[in-house]
Amino acid sequence: FTYDIMSSFPKDMASREGFDTIGKQFSPGELAPVKIMVDTEGKPDGLDQKLKELPYVDEVSKGQPGSQNANIIAYDVTLDMNPYSSEAMDQIPHLRSTAEQALQAAGVGSPADKVWISGQTAEQYDTRETGDRDTMVIIPVVIGMITLLLLVYLRSITATVYLILTVILSYFSALGLGWLIIHYGLGADAIQGAIPLYSFVFLVALGEDYNIFMISSIWKKRKHMPLKQAIQEGVSETGSVITSAGLILAGTFAVLASLPIQVLVQFGIITAAGVLLDTFIVRPFLVPAITALLGRFAFWPSSHTEAENTKAGMPS
Repeated sequence: FTYDIMSSFPKDMASREGFDTIGKQFSPGELAPVKIMVDTEGKPDGLDQKLKELPYVDEVSKGQPGSQNANIIAYDVTLDMNPYSSEAMDQIPHLRSTAEQALQAAGVGSPADKVWISGQTAEQYDTRETGDRDTMVIIPVVIGMITLLLLVYLRSITATVYLILTVILSYFSALGLGWLIIHYGLGADAIQGAIPLYSFVFLVALGEDYNIFMISSIWKKRKHMPLKQAIQEGVSETGSVITSAGLILAGTFAVLASLPIQVLVQFGIITAAGVLLDTFIVRPFLVPAITALLGRFAFWPSSHTEAENTKAGMPS
């Protein structure tokens, strides 16, 4: 995954061509230098020299004092790499630690509170860190909320577990299939960093919507007939609706693939692939198969057992 915003633009876009030209003719980091600001408290810190010694730094500007506080010095640091790349973002913590060490060596107290880093690379680094943190929070919350709703609606632990697992499996399958299309079909080197989270929220919500629609039909029918017959009729009854909705939705997301911005193209392809997998594989085959294999345990701890279902389905 990447947070390189420049890679999301087509190679023939004017801004992308200009960026590539700067990278070839000058330093790649010339377009977006990293700005480091430090509060020296009036003490010589020698930070510019320490920054120049770093192997990934091409150039360091002369320190510029602040207009309101002359003790705050700003440096423009030009990296020798694409400033939007993951490699450049990985240098931000090292640049900060270098600045803090220089201030500490100069006798400045609490150096961690007197270093500020800005610029496109630092902003993308913060975006990546925030995105990773949000992913670790949002995914468990989404799964937890949907699990709770399924438990309340179905009153079945077994059904809730396998319905959640099938949706998660569908999501990872869509991510893998989407990557094959994006990488080998479109030539992209990585998936944009925010796409997995966005696709997860959409696909899990849509997948469980289809799940509930179909399993509700099976749930109602199993009270009056054997489970396998209930599955057959439930899938048959809801199949046309789910298929139609899935095709329309997948087509809607697939339209995004016609846009020039890669982040939208990737989101459209992965989400459309996930919807199609849900529509034509998970819902009509995988979920019914698991339900049939589990038999009367598929809805545990439901009060309706397979024996009762079979008896209810026999003619009097």
